[in-house]
Amino acid sequence: MKKLLKNIAFGAIIGASILVPGMSGGTTALILGIYSRIIAAIDELFSDFKKNFPYLLTLTVGAAVGFYVCSFPIKFILDRYSFEFSFFVIGVIAGSLPVFIKGAGKFKFKYLIYIIIGAVLTLLVDMSAGVRLGNTDNAVAFIIVGLLSAVALILPGISLTYILIAFGYYDALIIAVNSMDILFLLKFGTVVILGIFAFTKVLNIAYKKYPVSINMMILGMVAASVKQIFIRLPVNGEVAACFLLLVGGFSVSLLFGLLGKGTDCV
Repeated sequence: MKKLLKNIAFGAIIGASILVPGMSGGTTALILGIYSRIIAAIDELFSDFKKNFPYLLTLTVGAAVGFYVCSFPIKFILDRYSFEFSFFVIGVIAGSLPVFIKGAGKFKFKYLIYIIIGAVLTLLVDMSAGVRLGNTDNAVAFIIVGLLSAVALILPGISLTYILIAFGYYDALIIAVNSMDILFLLKFGTVVILGIFAFTKVLNIAYKKYPVSINMMILGMVAASVKQIFIRLPVNGEVAACFLLLVGGFSVSLLFGLLGKGTDCV
């Protein structure tokens, strides 16, 4: 029961985090110490169904609860305090960076190359901001955004919310969740799930063969994701509040890291 509740709680944290522009569910999973476990469970779902299905199910239930419950307060905060909140998110991301460095051992020049590659990939996504693939009734655009969302859910540093905003689907998804538009959510969820299974297979193979190199690439992606969040520097009376939120976000990230340290849920 303790493991079950912990899985659901971690899932809820991940579900809530993907609502925040610039935050990635993958980054949150890394902070919590369960990223590689999730990747392996998805990839090996059918080869060890009895072990992996309950784990993924509890995480998914938790993520759905976290996403639904937090969609209202997070939208409220973003509508009114997006500038101040951006510093909290930057603090969370900054606090996650030690996760990638841990276990890398002695620094090698090739790690820098992988970090740059990861940063460039995130910046390419950033350059796509403002592109509109059409309304949500366009089947081709719907599938493309669904597949990109799957990649965003799996890869740390690429925010699902940012993808949805960039291609004009964020409001449609929030409205669908709030109004319980089951048909829209089922169609979108199906495309995303298929994309996740396809992409996870490749990522799990790469993780097994080149774990440190993949972590360095993800480090670059996460670091570059700050550009998606940063609005401007605070001025005058904003400085103290933004600094406190920055420190608060950093502390939350470290706290989550301690909660998940060495405790991959099974």
